[in-house]
Amino acid sequence: MTKELQLVFAAEGNGELTLSLSDPKEGLTLAEAQSAAAKIIPVLQTAKGASVTALKKAQIVTTTEEALA
Repeated sequence: MTKELQLVFAAEGNGELTLSLSDPKEGLTLAEAQSAAAKIIPVLQTAKGASVTALKKAQIVTTTEEALA
């Protein structure tokens, strides 16, 4: 089972940017994610060059892999 923190940001022109980080710390709070996101927003832009404006949502995605027999 793997966990990944996904930070979804709003960008200019109705764009969106998703940043995925592996193995987030246990017990991570929304306030901690928002604080960290605020620090990196000024340097983020989409592949089309649009500036990132705000954090839309933060979520932890848990994935379980199961090999076929």
